[in-house]
Amino acid sequence: MQILIITSPTSRVKEFHISKMHLLLGAMAVFLALVAVNWLVAASVNLTRDTLFTLGQAELQEKKIVTLAEADYEYKLHELQARLAQAQQSLGQLDSLRNQLLQLNSSPKVIQKELLPETPLALGGPLKLSSEIFSPDETYGVRLDRTLQDSISLQTQVLTLQRAFAETQVSMSGVPAGSPLPFEVAPSSGLGYRIDPFTRQIAWHDGTDFPAAYGTPILATADGIVIKAGWSGEYGNLVDVQHRNGTVTRYAHAQELMVQVGQKVKKSQPLAKVGSTGRSTGPHLHYEILRDGAPAS
Repeated sequence: MQILIITSPTSRVKEFHISKMHLLLGAMAVFLALVAVNWLVAASVNLTRDTLFTLGQAELQEKKIVTLAEADYEYKLHELQARLAQAQQSLGQLDSLRNQLLQLNSSPKVIQKELLPETPLALGGPLKLSSEIFSPDETYGVRLDRTLQDSISLQTQVLTLQRAFAETQVSMSGVPAGSPLPFEVAPSSGLGYRIDPFTRQIAWHDGTDFPAAYGTPILATADGIVIKAGWSGEYGNLVDVQHRNGTVTRYAHAQELMVQVGQKVKKSQPLAKVGSTGRSTGPHLHYEILRDGAPAS
């Protein structure tokens, strides 16, 4: 094949001769170029698709992780709320036990407000900023886990204190304490040697005398069981109550008895009424605490 090329009217004619081999080689070159372009396009498409698929999988996995984390946080929050509610309930029970324990003690003394000096509300303690409580490097999940652990620890401490309070309450309820009368009154005669009111000689007194009006309720100073209730010579009308560890409380010179032998009584329960029976000069309560049969203060 002959090809003539004329660039201008005055220029020489350029003549090219193309053989069939040249045409075949040119066609092959074009084919190979098209194949290469097609391969590059396909590779680019596949790479882009793989990249998009990888990104999609990563995003899906991230969403799954976030969903699981949120579900875990939600569960932990519900558990924390439940434990805090339980701790709050236990604290309420502790407060109730505290009030009961206070009632086991003697009647509170009335303090005149005007006798107390006017002082400002005093506060103190080392400075603890919030950054010292929660580190800014801690994630929300770490703080939540630590708060949950703290709530579990708090609940354990509350239960331990609750058991200790309950045991103390049971123990204290069986130990004679406080006044055997509904009010505090100075004794007219104590345990030990004194001038006998009848013989005017020095004699031993086994208990404590509390002056009170006729009919004043005589109260048990601890939980126990009535082991004696009736007339007992110089004691007049008498009630003996046995408590734990062999301790016995004795209430004598009563005008009227309100319990019977074998009856279980609680602290502050009325046992009798103040009188002047037996060897007595007037209305009062003779009160004794006996340990192993011997008078104790």
